[in-house]
Amino acid sequence: MTPVYKVSYVVRGEDHPGAILNMDHAPRVGDHVRIGEREFTVTEVQELIPARDEFHFLHATVRGGAPS
Repeated sequence: MTPVYKVSYVVRGEDHPGAILNMDHAPRVGDHVRIGEREFTVTEVQELIPARDEFHFLHATVRGGAPS
């Protein structure tokens, strides 16, 4: 089965709620991710708990970019 990455995105430095998203790949530092109408840059990625079967549980910290 294809891996599923459940990623908790936390936006640093501004009042944004972040999100929990299902992704088909793990985010990496420097990646860009769209949350709602905004695009953010990933600054940190951590594994929250070990993978269970095809499910991976990650935390990513992001910083804001310009509204699009």
